[in-house]
Amino acid sequence: MLKDAFYDSPFMGVYYQLKIESNTAILQIQKSTADILPALVKLELALAEQNITNIKLYFLASACDSTIKRLLKLNYYHASDHYHKKITYRKAVRFSITEKCNYHCFFCHEEGMEMEVRREKGQHQQFFDVIKQLADLGYDDFTFTGGEPLLNWKGISACLDYMEKINYLPEITIVTNGERINQHIIDRLSNFPSLVRFNLSLHSLLDDEYLEIVHRKKKQQFGSDDLLDKIKSKITMIEKASIPFKLNIVLLKDINTSKNSLDAILHYAEQSGATSVKFLELLITEALKDFYPYFYTLGAVKSSLHNELTLLWQNQKKDVYQYKNSHLEVELQHCPCARGCNVCLLNRGVTFTAEMKQFPCFLHPEHFETLSADNLATNIMEGDKYIDKMAEYFQDNSPILIQEHNSKKHETAYYYLLNKEQVERGKRLLNGQLERVRKFTETYFFHPQQPENEYRKLAKNSYDESALAISQKMTILANGAHQTEFLDEGRVIKDIPHYLTSMQNQGFTQQAIYTWDIEYYKSKDIAYAISHNEDTGLCLLRTESPLQELSLSVKPLTTSIYNLLSSHTNK
Repeated sequence: MLKDAFYDSPFMGVYYQLKIESNTAILQIQKSTADILPALVKLELALAEQNITNIKLYFLASACDSTIKRLLKLNYYHASDHYHKKITYRKAVRFSITEKCNYHCFFCHEEGMEMEVRREKGQHQQFFDVIKQLADLGYDDFTFTGGEPLLNWKGISACLDYMEKINYLPEITIVTNGERINQHIIDRLSNFPSLVRFNLSLHSLLDDEYLEIVHRKKKQQFGSDDLLDKIKSKITMIEKASIPFKLNIVLLKDINTSKNSLDAILHYAEQSGATSVKFLELLITEALKDFYPYFYTLGAVKSSLHNELTLLWQNQKKDVYQYKNSHLEVELQHCPCARGCNVCLLNRGVTFTAEMKQFPCFLHPEHFETLSADNLATNIMEGDKYIDKMAEYFQDNSPILIQEHNSKKHETAYYYLLNKEQVERGKRLLNGQLERVRKFTETYFFHPQQPENEYRKLAKNSYDESALAISQKMTILANGAHQTEFLDEGRVIKDIPHYLTSMQNQGFTQQAIYTWDIEYYKSKDIAYAISHNEDTGLCLLRTESPLQELSLSVKPLTTSIYNLLSSHTNK
């Protein structure tokens, strides 16, 4: 049990005093010799174990800006003289009971497991051995997933029978596409003595979109034309049985992200009795980078629906809104990996498969622990150590390819114009790890009363409906160093047509629009980016220091990127 304590030696580099009052932990930071976020994550987990539901955080001295940013990352709120947070962590488990699926969703990541790998199914007694250990460890949030979990209904039913037998009654969630739901399944779930709910993957309520997503983009001959109607009939069965359900929608740019698509989903959810609609961002990793053109942000959905949503609550995992004045909630669910490795332990519980393997990291299925009748607690601790190592390396980031990037006020870079052969040779020689991808358009604006090397840009990511307005000054030295000074911090523009009109009224001339595909890499010795300009076909290599002995036979550019593009556009 946690007790009131003052630590004369630091906990993970943080000196603090802790006092428990009722269900609230009062924490005073005396001083810190390290980033406080990892220590706060560990402390929150310990407090959650003791059923503490609130944290009040005080600083003996004023917190610096970087610390405050980290607190916001953990969903602390500033309240007069302290920071406050509700603890919403629950001990959750996801059981991928089968890798098989009756759908062919083209973007599927199969719960982070290796795709197309056949898994040997364990015996029911092995399932029971793990379930007994989960009961002993107090896991109260149990999700059956897959593949399509209802393809192994016998396994689910056997687990439910065993849970009842040992009086282990966690909340049960079944994540399903709904096609295999029948009255027998409904009746069994209705009789389970604890809360049971469905999370139904229903990525569109428009017939053509739905079929394209779940079958025909990958398998053109699959899926009957009335499939969506059949799924709706299964949802009616669930609603009549009074089993709560929510609809899960993975956002897929230009497929189900139009206002018409979003409105159709929300209208149906409201009418069908769903408790909530959960929107999820597409997972983009190096293995799944071809899906990048379909990536669409939760922020874009929020912007599209902002007049219809009222914030109810939020944590690291999701933001929850009331839809209009209805009973329906809208959840904007962050991918756990998008929050960064250093808060992973708060965002993801135990994940294991029917072959009795436990996977601590969603993105590294090659690292797993083999489960037995008595080693779950030990394996969880070993998995936590692995996550700690990931957090040490990635910190606020993770291995996914959609990452935030904060520009410095001053940047120096070298640019090299490469042909296709040089690009491939450069990749081999630099041998970097792909860390980020991005596609965006840049609109250049110039003003007759400003120097030629000062201009404004409007940068719009492909996955968002807003853009970033930037003012900058570019100086190019004789050795090819491009020195950029950002004249402001940039501001988000949501009404782009209004901004363009405003620029014109201020005397700015819109000169050009260019579209870029950029991959960002990091090797042991150097960070670099390879940029492809769609309008001219030019490829550029960007480094922060001059290339040394790469045998590419290229010299750094001594002209601006804008002038380079303009000269090729006008040819």
